[in-house]
Amino acid sequence: MADRVSASIAIGGTVSVAQLEQLAAHIADYDLRIEWDGEPFDPAQLPQDDALRRFAHEVPWGIFDGLEQFCCDEGLAYQRWSGSCPGSFGAERVVHDGKTGPLNFSVDEDDNLVLHAQTIEQLGSIRAIRRYIAQAEIELPTFCVRG
Repeated sequence: MADRVSASIAIGGTVSVAQLEQLAAHIADYDLRIEWDGEPFDPAQLPQDDALRRFAHEVPWGIFDGLEQFCCDEGLAYQRWSGSCPGSFGAERVVHDGKTGPLNFSVDEDDNLVLHAQTIEQLGSIRAIRRYIAQAEIELPTFCVRG
């Protein structure tokens, strides 16, 4: 049986109507909500001037694998947070800027970036640490539908 945790995803970029239909199907597959314990996703109600943000509890391994792969394939930026499962895995943030990634980052349960001593040592300089932080904290583009 899969370890299940809470997880959220924010998606940014421009999609066609056909891509929105595919995206909506992936979102429905994971029963993602418009807020924690909120209503199901309705493709007719899209955000204005923001990324598309969706939430779920009891997500196997905290991963939306089909949805995340769709975003990578279609060049959509996304940021996923998943909580930890004690004894199995820690909380993480996965970031894809629409071109590169996905990149994984350790975070806490509040989605704050965590830099371990080993990571700091591997990065080796303040400049490298700042680049690392910038990669983890990308600003997602607004989600919009063309056409």
